[in-house]
Amino acid sequence: MKKYFNYLGAILLGTILIFGSCNNDDDTPDPPPPVDPGESTTELLVKKFTAAPDMDGNTLDDMWGTAQTLVGTTEVPVLDPRATWLNSDGEGVEEGLGLFFPYDDESNAFELRAGYYGDMVYFRMEWDDDADSKDRQSWYFDADPDVMLWKGEHKYANADNDKFYEDKFAFLFPIGDVDNFNSSTCYATCHGPSLPVANDMDKHTRHYLKGNGQLVDMWHWKRVRGTYLGQVDDQQMTYVDGPYDSHSNGRTGDEGGSGYSNNKQTLNNGSDDVSVPLYVIPNQSDYYWISIDDIDNGTAVLVTGVDENGILALADNTLLDPASGGYEQGTGDKRIPSVTTHAFTGSRADINISAVYTGTGWVTEFSRKLTTGNADDVVFDITEELAFGLAIFDNAAIAHGIKPGLLMKFEQ
Repeated sequence: MKKYFNYLGAILLGTILIFGSCNNDDDTPDPPPPVDPGESTTELLVKKFTAAPDMDGNTLDDMWGTAQTLVGTTEVPVLDPRATWLNSDGEGVEEGLGLFFPYDDESNAFELRAGYYGDMVYFRMEWDDDADSKDRQSWYFDADPDVMLWKGEHKYANADNDKFYEDKFAFLFPIGDVDNFNSSTCYATCHGPSLPVANDMDKHTRHYLKGNGQLVDMWHWKRVRGTYLGQVDDQQMTYVDGPYDSHSNGRTGDEGGSGYSNNKQTLNNGSDDVSVPLYVIPNQSDYYWISIDDIDNGTAVLVTGVDENGILALADNTLLDPASGGYEQGTGDKRIPSVTTHAFTGSRADINISAVYTGTGWVTEFSRKLTTGNADDVVFDITEELAFGLAIFDNAAIAHGIKPGLLMKFEQ
């Protein structure tokens, strides 16, 4: 009997231990849910990250999920009539059109996050966009018997169906004290009022600063021209001495080399000097830039001549006859890119970017050192607030939706 009770006691003790263990598991609290970082319509809170985020432009990883979101909408303002023509074939035609027409009042909703880690600052901006715009002023052939010339699609749209450009964004940051920047941001660099038009084809609205020695840092991503190595064109806006007219322009690139060149040259067709592409990729369709790699490896071929029918002679001793089809205005799938692309260099190459078009909009992730050491770059002092503005260009050369009056703060 004693043996029996010892055995029963062992069973009961094991049962108690088992249930006790289960009870301990049940008593362990679940980890707290992630704290919603919230959102703002006026302030960008730069999160103090514990590690660098993934910068692939694809997924909202855990690190980005800890950052507050700045939400807003950029809207294209309605500007005064052009007072001149902007496209070379538009003399006397475009004077009644607004400078930003036909983009007036267009808008794009955006979300912006930021964080810093080590000596780097990181940004993620998403915005809605119904098309990946990269057909930037492609070369087509005007086969009108009275014309027979190679031409570029319009840089400045004259109608809704005349938009042949690229998607872009821009950020403006003051470098030191800039008159009126905290209150006006983008507009402090003189978006208006309209200036007297000094020369035909000038734009009456320009960017420049009126304070001697003042400077604004401009980050200008360009979908076509920044794709080669994933770079943002680092630019600046500088002081311009008055009096001011449409020829007053303080916008320029930072010290260093541009990442693109015009794919254009002038040749004689036997009767006149005419503009033609510099390089082509024979038999290629749906291509929108020619990279330095295409040129170096012989994929792109130099154009060496042209005749009165627009037939291009190529350096590989072949001919490109536009009458073969594919070079029609607006629709031809073999139209030739307007630019060649290579690397930005020097201070102009400070900002790297990954950009992904999702089918309904853009996801871009870009980064730069907090302090580059270059005089033409803003210093991100994590102890200071910084006013800034942003703009979105939806398939537009100059017409852009603007969001001024934003403030950047760094989490300590």
